[in-house]
Amino acid sequence: MSNFKKLKVGILVDDEKQSFLVKELYKKSLNSKYYSIDFLIIQKKNNKQISIIKILISLIKTKGFLGLVDWLIFSLIDKMETFLMKRKTVFKNIYFKYPISNFDVQKLYIEPEISSFDLSYTYKDSDLKTLKKLNLDLLVKSGSEVLKGKILKISRLGVISFNYNDNNFYKVNLAGFWEVVNQYPTTEFFIKFLTDDKNNDEIIFRGNIATSFMYKINLCKLYLKSNIFLHQTIEKLSYHNNDIKSFPKISYAHSINKFPRFYETTLYLIKTFFLGSKKKINKIFGYYYRWCVGYQFTKDWKSPLLKNSIEIKNPKNRFLADPFVTNYNNKTVLYVEDFNYRLNKGVISAYEINEEEYREIGIAIEEKFHLSYPFLIQDQNELFMIPETGEAKDIRIYKNVEFPMKWKLHKILMSDVSATDTNIIYFNNKYWMFTNIDSSKTGDHTSELHIFYSDNLITTDWKPHKKNPVIFDANQARNGGMIFSKNDELLRVFQKQGFDMYGKSLGISRIKILNETDYSEEIIKIIEPNFLKDIKGTHSYTYNSNVLAIDFVRLEKIND
Repeated sequence: MSNFKKLKVGILVDDEKQSFLVKELYKKSLNSKYYSIDFLIIQKKNNKQISIIKILISLIKTKGFLGLVDWLIFSLIDKMETFLMKRKTVFKNIYFKYPISNFDVQKLYIEPEISSFDLSYTYKDSDLKTLKKLNLDLLVKSGSEVLKGKILKISRLGVISFNYNDNNFYKVNLAGFWEVVNQYPTTEFFIKFLTDDKNNDEIIFRGNIATSFMYKINLCKLYLKSNIFLHQTIEKLSYHNNDIKSFPKISYAHSINKFPRFYETTLYLIKTFFLGSKKKINKIFGYYYRWCVGYQFTKDWKSPLLKNSIEIKNPKNRFLADPFVTNYNNKTVLYVEDFNYRLNKGVISAYEINEEEYREIGIAIEEKFHLSYPFLIQDQNELFMIPETGEAKDIRIYKNVEFPMKWKLHKILMSDVSATDTNIIYFNNKYWMFTNIDSSKTGDHTSELHIFYSDNLITTDWKPHKKNPVIFDANQARNGGMIFSKNDELLRVFQKQGFDMYGKSLGISRIKILNETDYSEEIIKIIEPNFLKDIKGTHSYTYNSNVLAIDFVRLEKIND
């Protein structure tokens, strides 16, 4: 890492008021050891060239009157949903605009030449010559324009894309739209180097988030997630450029850049209205997704009859989830998240179990904040628990003082982190922490799997894995339990998210490579929510001491 060169970066922007995303990238660059943003390159506005009349005339010429109708209807929906997003605390900042005077960098003005056919941007030789003299290492494109020509090679490394969809012709961003219309479970974003042919752009980072039920929510999450990783990608281009790999191109069943026809937009409206209304009606009548826990004693974790599980009846106005089991001091105890609907908060409760029956013992750990996912680990003949404490913005470990009910906070392993569902395993003389971090502050903990390692369990010195996040995919990233195999296999249980459905199903992976610089796993089993009647999802699967525990969810009316 000592041979890196601090990159000299310029951002190509559309006008003199900049988005929240550009501002955040600039703020991050101020603290970066690996790159600096030295120039804002502002494209002069030319009202004649980019006026709404110009767009409308181009639409009618190329797409006809119906194309104009398509554009008008979608633009109306876009503005309506933007209005709603501005009222949401987590997303409202995205729509703020900041004058370029807020950026303490040099400003340079250039004037694009805009194609009358597709409104793509090229540049005069005089502007290109001026840009060349800046000796930039990297140019970042932040606008909606499609760039063509010599601009793409004006900096040493090229032009990296900061937006999510090349659809300048319509002046709207379709990123995340078709995934909602087609109800895909996940939505991808890319960071890429641009070429004259967008089909041959070099993808250097790929992320995959759970799809939200509404287009603009999906788009806002893409914005916030990808902005974090754009910053990280630029840093990596500085200190280990040779390790940046290209991702293969992929094909979609439906074009994600195709502009929607009016009937497709209408279909989207109907689906979104139906889903939103269904959520409201369920809430009015007291119906909620209610998790349940079942268990069975078995020597076969690979192919058990899950329908034979003993279901622990949910207490009134509560649900149980995230089961972990241990046999300690000749007693088999199941620890669970115990969520109270009235208090809107979870605690960790304990149940003593055997092959015929179960008995609720009581609350094992309670805090002022929400607790769930009571991961258990034995170390040096002592029992520890690492419950999910994401609301407290830390990862903490509790020590068992008197089994099974007396626990005390032993140490905060990591502070100021938005993390959930942490597992720790001991392998090759190191402790390996697997945890799901939300890098974007959007509340999304389903997409990113991060690994940290340490020589000791009880320490704050956890070093990040070189490839973090080692998995960036809402279909595989989030932890969902633990399998303790007698064959010394390293196995990881993960959740699969559904469209607008948290914890739709789960899977099991075999870890193939785990060291400080590399990680890989292969999926060996998928478990769908079809083993019991009327269940909608399943997201936790744990096996230990010949006991298998699983959770599942139903849509139920909650009564006291």
